[in-house]
Amino acid sequence: MWDKGIWSVEVKQPELQISRSYTPLPPIKPVDYSELRFLIRKEHKGEVSGYLHSMGLNSQMELRGPYPGFDIPENVAEVVFLAGGTGIAPALQAAYTTLERRNAEARVRIVWSNRWRDDCEGGGQLDNMDRKRAGLIVQELDVLQKKHPGQLTVEYFVDEENTFLNQKKISQLTNTSRRSNFEGTKLLFISGPEGFVNHFAGPKRWEDGREGQGKVAGILGKMALRDWIIWKL
Repeated sequence: MWDKGIWSVEVKQPELQISRSYTPLPPIKPVDYSELRFLIRKEHKGEVSGYLHSMGLNSQMELRGPYPGFDIPENVAEVVFLAGGTGIAPALQAAYTTLERRNAEARVRIVWSNRWRDDCEGGGQLDNMDRKRAGLIVQELDVLQKKHPGQLTVEYFVDEENTFLNQKKISQLTNTSRRSNFEGTKLLFISGPEGFVNHFAGPKRWEDGREGQGKVAGILGKMALRDWIIWKL
């Protein structure tokens, strides 16, 4: 699946017979390909996340999948990823597949928004701190940036520090006029809590009995991004 792009699996809570989708983290550092790694936050009243956080080492769980989310095309040249909270996991997948399996010359720009600094400890601050103190995801993003200098950029916005993602920043990210000889597919992803996705791209809609993309609305709906494929995750 790492050759495809963005994908997920379902984790089942056996007592309540419910499941939730989670996005595996890509093998940025050398890992056993038989392993799956996840970023799972314990949500208030979250039946599945609470169940997973209560499990001990070597516990067994039931997985379903994999389920494809978006196949990144071979000719990808530009990726902009707007991630809110745990929406950073598919952003890592997109960056990994684009730069490691598609086009090492592509340009990937990730914006990660969080409510609290603890959620992205060290993000944007690694030059002034011990890297071992940084959060796991910040460290993995740093590893990928070092492997692809100039091709991958990551910016952090933190609500409690009064830094916010806005239309002006998105316009800067999607402005490709300064890049000469530009050819290829341009992808813009939005991933995160429902409110985050709705604010920037409008809600998804049920179409023919399944969840579909719906109309692009919100902030992105007000922008003239005709050359970009916009995808809500």
